[in-house]
Amino acid sequence: MPAPSRIVVIGGGITGVAAAHRLTELTNQSSTEVVLLEADDRLGGKIKTSEFGGTRIDEGADAFLLRTPHAVQLASEVGIGNELVSPTAASAAIWAGKLHSIPSDLALGVPTSLMSIAKSGLIPPIGLVRAAFDLVRPASRLDHDSIGEWTRNRFGHYVHDRLVDALVGSIYGADTDRFSLAAVPQLQTLSQAGRSAILSGRRMRASAPAQTGPIFGAPPLGMEQLITSTIADIQRRGEDRVRIISGTPCESLQQASDGWIVNDLTADGVILATPAHQTASLVTGNVSTALRSFETADVVIVTVRVAAHHWPDHLYGRSGYLVPKSQQRLVTAVSFASQKWAHLAQADGSQILRISLGRDGLPVQHLDDADLVNHAVEETGAHLGISIDYSTARISRWTHAFTQYRPHHFHRISEIEQQLPTTLQLAGASYRGIGIPACIADGRRAAEKVVAMLAN
Repeated sequence: MPAPSRIVVIGGGITGVAAAHRLTELTNQSSTEVVLLEADDRLGGKIKTSEFGGTRIDEGADAFLLRTPHAVQLASEVGIGNELVSPTAASAAIWAGKLHSIPSDLALGVPTSLMSIAKSGLIPPIGLVRAAFDLVRPASRLDHDSIGEWTRNRFGHYVHDRLVDALVGSIYGADTDRFSLAAVPQLQTLSQAGRSAILSGRRMRASAPAQTGPIFGAPPLGMEQLITSTIADIQRRGEDRVRIISGTPCESLQQASDGWIVNDLTADGVILATPAHQTASLVTGNVSTALRSFETADVVIVTVRVAAHHWPDHLYGRSGYLVPKSQQRLVTAVSFASQKWAHLAQADGSQILRISLGRDGLPVQHLDDADLVNHAVEETGAHLGISIDYSTARISRWTHAFTQYRPHHFHRISEIEQQLPTTLQLAGASYRGIGIPACIADGRRAAEKVVAMLAN
């Protein structure tokens, strides 16, 4: 079969950009045209870096996992792999009445040592007694596929609320009572490894290769540098075979006898790298209905600069803190960006804070900018026991920021994809993973599948 003439990627976030990059690699010996279509004037989607008081500060995600290879591999392929920076040794905390250091020996909040969580002071004595029941309880049923149900069954309320929900909920903007256990592989593996999660976690940690390097990394100019570097590499590899069209939404997707029609473009294959709620408007029937049912969480990040003379000594050495759901008003986490990242340290000693508000079940988008800043500053000040006199504030609103992977989410995805032609692929954070490495992997998977299907 001759090489396909055109493949269109709809959506210019990290998933779509990664898909387009992989397509240019796979089709470099052919005349196949790769078109990347983005509705916004800028590429990157929820990856965005902008100036804040003379420093480039991320408005969304500020790092990616290094232990999963996909983001690191892409960074290397586009020429910035050797530039990646990692967080400082500053430690994170959990706020429950006061700041408590996050215990060591955790697996995404699941303890592998009762002594470790006892020393932290984060779990009261009654919670420690209940957590110890994990050692003698029978294996838990997993047919519910709920993180919250499993962790409460094993450890009780306090470990779930102050550790598992605090850590996992902050990653996914989630209420873990309604979030799929299967969607968090580390927890799913732990839940299936043996009767006691504590003992299983201990065995898994003992048998795992020693972690010798940093866990997280990021480009020094902010996460958007990964987008711009990848786009530049796409254009270099693809030359005149690549078209990147921004500021142009996909208003029509129709299946034709010999492929697809995207707006006024014909295509042999299409990758929909758009969020589920947007994809639903481009497909029809049961697939559209199913995608419209996906729920999302909105978040807001308020960035403020705090003058050096307002920053107390006891907060040096901290990278930030999480707020458990039972302790939340609107603030869910605070990152001390200029202590977390050495390259963001300010010459005048001031501190840059990124304050996160909102999650699943905790709406914030209805508040105006002034209310958001007031909540962010007042709640953070109360947590830290200080009056935050900030010199400036930036508000980053992210609607539909996190797709909520309800129990049995992956089963729903499988049912949806069985109804789609193989030359139409869904990819992105709505489907198989929310983090940047997962989105990159899904974009690359979709590219490989479309090319393989068209080659047969």
